[in-house]
Amino acid sequence: MTNPTPGEDYHLRFHVANPVFSEEQDRIHDQAMRTLEESLTRGDSWSAACGKLKVADAGFKEIILADFLKVMLAERHFQGGERLKQIARELAIPLNQLVTLKETMIREVAESTQRVYRLSQSQPAEN
Repeated sequence: MTNPTPGEDYHLRFHVANPVFSEEQDRIHDQAMRTLEESLTRGDSWSAACGKLKVADAGFKEIILADFLKVMLAERHFQGGERLKQIARELAIPLNQLVTLKETMIREVAESTQRVYRLSQSQPAEN
């Protein structure tokens, strides 16, 4: 068995169907994530890759795009150590968009950590 690439490993370990999505939305989400990945791997800009997505619901498309950017930032910046400036230049998107996304991700992790801690403290101790 070959070792998965960092992206494959991330997706294998962290793919969980969103309980808010229907089965159809989950399928559309997965396909859209693959489409974006393939497009960017071929060297398309972020704008060109986004243009290739055919998602009827504009709000759902925005969720997909935000999810993709978060996964990409987790893999390339947080895990891979790549500079935001380089990622922004490669994708042809404003650097401040990635900076804002990074700050949002850090805030979301902090909020999730606090929620988990509070929940763990409200559980009765096991004997």
